[in-house]
Amino acid sequence: EVVETAVDVIWDIPSYSRMSEPLRQEVRGAVRENVVSLAQVVRQLRELSREELEMIERVGGRRAEAGIPLDDVLSAYRAVVRVCWDVLAEECRAFPGNAVDATIELADTVLRHTDQISTTVAEAYARAQRTIVREQEGARRQFLAELLYGTEATPEDILAQAHTFGYDLSLSFIALVGLGPREDARKEATVASAAAAVTAYSTAEPIVIQKGEQTIALMPTEPLTDPLTMPEKLVAELGGEWRFGMGGPEPGLKGIRRAYLEAREAIEIGTALGLESRVFRFDDLLLYHFLRAEPSLVERFVEQMLGPLISYDAKRKGELVKTLECYFATDGSVKMAGEVLFAHPHTVTYRLKQVEKLTGWSLRNSEDKLRLQLALRGLRLAQARAENEL
Repeated sequence: EVVETAVDVIWDIPSYSRMSEPLRQEVRGAVRENVVSLAQVVRQLRELSREELEMIERVGGRRAEAGIPLDDVLSAYRAVVRVCWDVLAEECRAFPGNAVDATIELADTVLRHTDQISTTVAEAYARAQRTIVREQEGARRQFLAELLYGTEATPEDILAQAHTFGYDLSLSFIALVGLGPREDARKEATVASAAAAVTAYSTAEPIVIQKGEQTIALMPTEPLTDPLTMPEKLVAELGGEWRFGMGGPEPGLKGIRRAYLEAREAIEIGTALGLESRVFRFDDLLLYHFLRAEPSLVERFVEQMLGPLISYDAKRKGELVKTLECYFATDGSVKMAGEVLFAHPHTVTYRLKQVEKLTGWSLRNSEDKLRLQLALRGLRLAQARAENEL
C-alpha cells in the first residue's frame, strides 16, 4: 500500500508521467526497494549500508541515462520518504504513551536517511551525466570528421544526424582553418567563444572542432550577414597570433567539405610562403593551388629553373636562392634587398649575376623573372609539404 501510494505521487512529476511502461515497472521496483530499505533503517536506527547506497547509485545513473532531470529524481525520492513519514507519524500519534523522544529520534533518522539519499543520487547522477557528455562529444567529433572528410552515409542520414547535435546544414557555410598560439591548450573553446560572438545574431550556431594543431570553424551565413568580413571579425575577437585560411561560402554537404578543404589548403599555402596576413582566402591563392596540384611536375619545374642555385647553395653554404627571393620581395631593389640580407649592395649585385650565370635566365627579361618567381613559390610549397609529411 505504501509503495503504490508513493508511486502514484511520483507519476504526478512531469518527466515521470511520460515514461514508457517498462520504465514505469523499473521505477515501481526501485520504490519498493527504497521503502524496504527505509523500514530497515528506521527499525535499526542506522544509516544506509554500502550495499544500499550502491543500489541507489545505480538508480541515479539510470535516471540520468533516461534523461530525467535531477530535480525530478530528487523529488521522486522525497515523495517516497514523505509517504513513509506520513505512515510513521500516524503510528506515533496513535501510540498511547509518551512518544515524543522516540518521535524525535525517528525524525532524526529519517532526515539523515534523506540527506544520504540526496547526496548519493546527486553524485551518481553527475557521474553518469559526465559519461554521457563524453560519449556524446565523441559521437559529435566522429560525425564532424565524417562530414568534413566524407562518409558512405546518405545525405538524408547525415542531415538527420546533424539535427541531433543541433546543426542546420541546409545553410551555406564558410570554412575557417586556424593556427593559434602554441601555448594555448584551449584553442577549440577559445575559437568557439569568439565564433559565437561573431555570429551572435545568427539563427544557427557555428561548428568548431580541434584537429591536431588546426582549429576548424564552420560559420553559417545568412542573408543579413556578410561572409567576407567574418574572418577579420573572428581574428579581431581573438586577438593574439591567430591566422586563418578561408574557403567558401558554400551550400550543401559537398559544399561544406569543399570549403573546408579550400580553407585547409589556404592556411597551408599562406604559412608556407610566409605571407603577411591574418586571413588567407583560397580564392586569392588559386595560382599557388595549381603549383601544389601536380607535385611531380612542380618538382621538375623547380629543378629546371632553380636546380643549379640549390646545388650551389648546398655545396658552398651560399645564399643565392635567399638573395633572389629578397630581390623579388623588394620589387627588384638591390639596396633594399641588401638591407634585408644585411649585405652590401655590391654583394647582392654579385650574387644576382651568379644567379644569371648559373641558371641561364635573365633578370631583365620579364618572362624569365615570372618563371623564377613561380619556381621560388613552388620550392617553398614543396619544402612545406615535405615538412608536414615528416
